[in-house]
Amino acid sequence: MLKIIYRFSCRKQFSVMALSIQILLPELSFQSMHDEGIVNDQFSHIQHLTMVGRADHFVQLINMYCLDVETILSQLASSIDLPTVDFPKLAALAAEVEERSSCIGAEHVRLACVNLMKACDQKQKQNFLQALSWTKNEFAITRNKLQVLVQDYLAPFLIYGACLFYLILLNADGTQDYETRSKTKKLEDAVYQVFF
Repeated sequence: MLKIIYRFSCRKQFSVMALSIQILLPELSFQSMHDEGIVNDQFSHIQHLTMVGRADHFVQLINMYCLDVETILSQLASSIDLPTVDFPKLAALAAEVEERSSCIGAEHVRLACVNLMKACDQKQKQNFLQALSWTKNEFAITRNKLQVLVQDYLAPFLIYGACLFYLILLNADGTQDYETRSKTKKLEDAVYQVFF
């Protein structure tokens, strides 16, 4: 047990540095997405949820957006293959994707949807298919980057949980003497300080 405490304290500085990098990753990912124009300033308002302790709500919003848009894009793809194409219905679905993308700040997807709605107004199947392909591509890029961002936000919490689980395993032999409880408490406090 003393070896573990010693190894843990020796690695504490490394862990703090690694965690600092892990905490900066979401900000760097966001900045990269913003610089590329994938997201706009609206997304920064949603990202602010993570700063006020609502990372779970942020993750939920991202996941809901991705699932909803994926479903609507599938509906658009299947509706265009029908013998009689209902362009007003397609325009309404495209507007829904545009609205959801606008609310979350997914700028590239929003811009692609504008083109998709124009294709619906023109009632030209070929233009619609090209616009749908572009929208799907922009959504795929945005979804992948959002998923990386979500993983970056969740990583420190997962690492913290893994460290606590490790501490539980260290104490799994059921020993309840004062010395063991004291050492475990010191380890728990050290882990907490590293992460928070």
